[in-house]
Amino acid sequence: MSQELVKRFGSRHNPGQVIFAEGDSGKEMYIIHKGHVSISKRAKKAEQTLAHLGEGDFFGEMALFTDQTRSATATVLEPSIILRIDAKSFEYMVHSNAEFAVNMIRKMSERLKAADDQIMELISFSPETRLLKALSLYWKKEGTKDKTGEVLLLPYEGFLEFVRKNQGINVENANADLLKLKNKELVHIRKDFSGKLYISFSPRILDYFNIII
Repeated sequence: MSQELVKRFGSRHNPGQVIFAEGDSGKEMYIIHKGHVSISKRAKKAEQTLAHLGEGDFFGEMALFTDQTRSATATVLEPSIILRIDAKSFEYMVHSNAEFAVNMIRKMSERLKAADDQIMELISFSPETRLLKALSLYWKKEGTKDKTGEVLLLPYEGFLEFVRKNQGINVENANADLLKLKNKELVHIRKDFSGKLYISFSPRILDYFNIII
């Protein structure tokens, strides 16, 4: 992106700053020149993270085409430089920069596909199954094996924070669903010698979600 555009439309934002909130009105879209932004949406009593966006990504573009209020909240995650583009500026950029126009179409198509997948997941999966899927995803980030190599382990507190931020499942509901899975003997809760809690489970759960260990 040219420095001229950054100078003209860009501004600096600090971590925790809300660019716009769900339900706000607006007529601008935003492009991330530097930094990261979280897109989240209220789901019951929790805030569900829909996406983490980085350099070159854009958000809020639907405000240019509809009169509807913002459908999600955009929050800055780290020191960032973000361009604010109104309808007139957007039209100029699309007509003068073919690469920008193609990138917009590609990104919007990817988001529509991701939205369809997320809707199907919410319809198809029970709360317990969604938690098992989250368990398998978190294992790729923080998982370890016990001494036998036959049991997989996850930090209990870390997993609760992961599902709260990324799955929109609050701690109370996550604990309730973990208890249901424990009663079905799909997972177990254990302590190490220091008293730290871990979730233990069989590698077969990862096989179900096509996670390679």
